Amino acid sequence: MNTRRSVTRPAFEPVRAVLRSLDLLAAVNRGQARSIAELAQEAKLPRATAIRLLETLEGAGYVARVPGSARYGASPRVTALSAGFDYNAWLTAIAQPRLRRLMRRIRWPSDLMVRSAENMFVLTSNRDSSGLNINTRYDGMTSSIFRSASGSAYLAWCDADERERILRQLADPAERAAVDAEIERTQERGYGVRDATIAPGVGAIAVPVLVGGRAMACLNVVFLPKMSTPEAIARECLSALRTAAQNLGREMQRGLEAGGPQAFSR
Repeated sequence: MNTRRSVTRPAFEPVRAVLRSLDLLAAVNRGQARSIAELAQEAKLPRATAIRLLETLEGAGYVARVPGSARYGASPRVTALSAGFDYNAWLTAIAQPRLRRLMRRIRWPSDLMVRSAENMFVLTSNRDSSGLNINTRYDGMTSSIFRSASGSAYLAWCDADERERILRQLADPAERAAVDAEIERTQERGYGVRDATIAPGVGAIAVPVLVGGRAMACLNVVFLPKMSTPEAIARECLSALRTAAQNLGREMQRGLEAGGPQAFSR
């Protein structure tokens, strides 16, 4: 019996206007309200086409114009488009086997960190299978994106526009300069480093999980400063950590290209 899935060819050519509308809606949904010119450039559309499609999406309730301006943002109705998909559960399911394999290769625990506003939070971890007592109650644990290894790694390799939107939250010029300098150091060394003097007094290094060349999450290695240093952990663990992050990024990419969360199931 032939068990291979047959490839279903579409009966008709794709409707170009629908594809353009989806590209534009995705651009609107990526961040804060932006101008027509910015959205048209990101979606690679002529300005006139972008205006027509934005007005159509606004009429359908998926896009909202900022009062008194020509800037557009996503409306609450956009959330209905993802009602059947739990992104965090999806990502957790594909990351957990990789974290288990990583634990078998290195002796320190690791977390999968994702961004939430100005914080990075632990989505899933292998800390509970580690023999080390390093904050094993990790559920809901967050770190500042400006003062953590995963935050530095995320900022160093996220989309440039997203980075700038995040960094605008820093009103103090001195703090902004310090974060900019740490991002540059992170890019040079190839991984983020946590300041172990910050409570709760643990160290970490982190690398980005890249999809399409931009950070979508981060993988870290957590350690006790009294037992090791970031440089020693990097020498011992960085290769395995990068391999795990690259494999996870490729699996996420395959799922995106396949068009849905079912591509991540095993």
